[in-house]
Amino acid sequence: MATEKSETSGGAADLVKSALAAAIIGVGGGGAFGYFVMPNGASTPAAQAGHVEEKSSVVPGRFPGDALAVEISSIIADLETEPRSRVRLDISIVVAHGTPETTTLKNEVKEDVIAYLKGLSVSDIQGVRGFQNLREQLDDRARVRGRGAILGLLIGGLVLE
Repeated sequence: MATEKSETSGGAADLVKSALAAAIIGVGGGGAFGYFVMPNGASTPAAQAGHVEEKSSVVPGRFPGDALAVEISSIIADLETEPRSRVRLDISIVVAHGTPETTTLKNEVKEDVIAYLKGLSVSDIQGVRGFQNLREQLDDRARVRGRGAILGLLIGGLVLE
């Protein structure tokens, strides 16, 4: 019986050692990934000058490398349906770096989005085609409203209730 206890306690100790080794390797691998792969945030001109714009982030992908995503507060609007339905939309506008008066742009885009949403019904935004149409319409409206300063619009969330 004494040999069975030492075998099970040795197995538990080995399990703990293995879990600890896996955690250390995971932390080290994540740190190495962050160090070698992720861009250095301190090298941006805004970080060097000590100025960081509130709720903005660099947008990779289809926009220029220095484009910024400016978050707009959540939009809640009633849809044109007979049991009353509401929609909550979380969006961001993508602007070129150094664009002045982003608060004015945010407010104008928010008003346009609310006006557009009030004319929709639930069936207009249902399904893949409906969501794609909504995204394209809002993107076009934001670009026109921005008069060249807005590069695009991103939808972060959509909730129907």
